[in-house]
Amino acid sequence: MIEAIKKFTPFREVPDALRRLKGEYDIAILSNSEDDLIAYAVEALGVDFDHVLTAEQAGAYKPLPQAFEYLMKATGRGPGDIIHTAQGWEYDIMPTKRYAGMRRIWVNRYGFPGSPAFQPYEEIKDLSELPGLLGV
Repeated sequence: MIEAIKKFTPFREVPDALRRLKGEYDIAILSNSEDDLIAYAVEALGVDFDHVLTAEQAGAYKPLPQAFEYLMKATGRGPGDIIHTAQGWEYDIMPTKRYAGMRRIWVNRYGFPGSPAFQPYEEIKDLSELPGLLGV
């Protein structure tokens, strides 16, 4: 399994989109990963992240609230200061509804149906749309 993780390649538009955002925003990863494994993904992305946070550090996996609370504690940011962008509907978009003021952007690569019950959230088809959405 570790060999497969070492061969991880990001979606083609992700590194460029993150590099565009980097000058205007702090960039963080909140991953359901372990510390020794996330390094491979970060290297593959080739982006200088401000925060690389894992489930191992948080002591909880997403969608548990402790993972998101760790994100806020580790970054020193409250919900109103965070733009949480993720592909994971069940692990990221649904559970962050509890944090009033957190801007949530769903990367809906596969055109799945969302739900009005979890509004407000915004939807993009891939990360190439994110810089424009955020005015960068």
